[in-house]
Amino acid sequence: MTASEMRRAKRHLETTRKMKDMLPRFFMRALERRFSNEPLAWCMVGVPPELLKAFDLLWEWPENFGTICASRLVAPDFIKAAEGDGYSPELCTYVTNTMGYCKLWKERGEPPEESPIPGGMGNPSMLLGSGFICEPRYKWFQAIATRYLDVPVYSSDPLAPPWDVDPHDPRIAGHYKALLREDLQGQVEFLERHTGKKLDLDLLREILALSHKALAYWRDTLYLRKAIPCPMGATDYFSAIIPQMYMVGEQEAVDFYREIYHEVKDRVERKIGIVEEEKYRLIWFGLPPWFNLGFFNYLESLGAVVAIESTYNVGDWFEVDLDDPLEAIVERTWRRAVKMHEYGTEVMPELCNPAVFGGFVGSRMLEEVVREYSLNGAIMHLTRSCRAVSFGEVHTRNRLAELGVPSLIFESDMADPRLWSDAQIKTRVHAFIETMAGRSPAGS
Repeated sequence: MTASEMRRAKRHLETTRKMKDMLPRFFMRALERRFSNEPLAWCMVGVPPELLKAFDLLWEWPENFGTICASRLVAPDFIKAAEGDGYSPELCTYVTNTMGYCKLWKERGEPPEESPIPGGMGNPSMLLGSGFICEPRYKWFQAIATRYLDVPVYSSDPLAPPWDVDPHDPRIAGHYKALLREDLQGQVEFLERHTGKKLDLDLLREILALSHKALAYWRDTLYLRKAIPCPMGATDYFSAIIPQMYMVGEQEAVDFYREIYHEVKDRVERKIGIVEEEKYRLIWFGLPPWFNLGFFNYLESLGAVVAIESTYNVGDWFEVDLDDPLEAIVERTWRRAVKMHEYGTEVMPELCNPAVFGGFVGSRMLEEVVREYSLNGAIMHLTRSCRAVSFGEVHTRNRLAELGVPSLIFESDMADPRLWSDAQIKTRVHAFIETMAGRSPAGS
């Protein structure tokens, strides 16, 4: 039986099926904070998890909470509450999910019972935001602190070299690394002030070493997906991103990615794929519909496997000197920005970000990915409320066409299922599959 509208995803890897056993700290964070009087931070992707770990700070991530709300189909309740408070339906639904949650919490005097996490998100003592990737993120936590929660806010604002400069120019590199250094130091001073703790550089160095181990295993796992048949699909990928987003620097993350690497490597060696007959190898652009990850299983039922995704992709990872751990964070951020710049930045020039988001926006990167992953099709999720990942998809489609790779663009959202039209989307998918029939993968 093929997947239907809003079907929960089937994972193919044993490692991702037992995530709750392998990553207990992540899944038990709500229980952990109930028995602690320690400060709790709400954080945003772009804040280095290693820094939070070095301060032994309890944390929660409203963006991740938004994906959970979406997967449990409760996000519309919070989104509609935010819209009733004046927030636009065109605004990021991670933002409106959080705003609606905070609005109901303030009105009721307790966390909304609709929360998919028992007890909801904890009452934060600080908000750590970041303006990288998109403009709503810079104002998101400021708005929360203004309208709903009276807590201090620090918003990081990483800057990037534009498309028309040479990042190898020492003056350019020095300028942007100085900005990154200043921004990171601001985060440190904020955390020291509001936790009452001094940053332990020796501890941060140890945490960064674990982070590098975890991300190296994850990078190598993603490279294994070049194999035919593909040993790992999108449902496992989007499940497995949790540690790299929120837990790098913890031994749990190292253990998790070591295990998933060896499981995928074993599948490659035994030529075990995601489907019985792999007919089509796809790249997925954009955020996934978190409320309907079973859509990827539906694609698999048609013989189409997503071999690589554009978002949350760690890409190249750089080993850096850990003698000065703060400088190491600055250096790895800059080196990754330079690498992305070299691929071409005609769609999104602001590539100097301290997280692992990725967009595959450079022409040279597209050529490399199409060739190395033997792709013969692309599906682009035009995410209505996320301009940051949707911007430039038409340009990318045109570049892929020049490479002989057909693509499908369809519109929906990452968190709001009201924008999903199952019959219409599947009709378009079938028509798209027909355009790929008989087409050999690139590089074959």
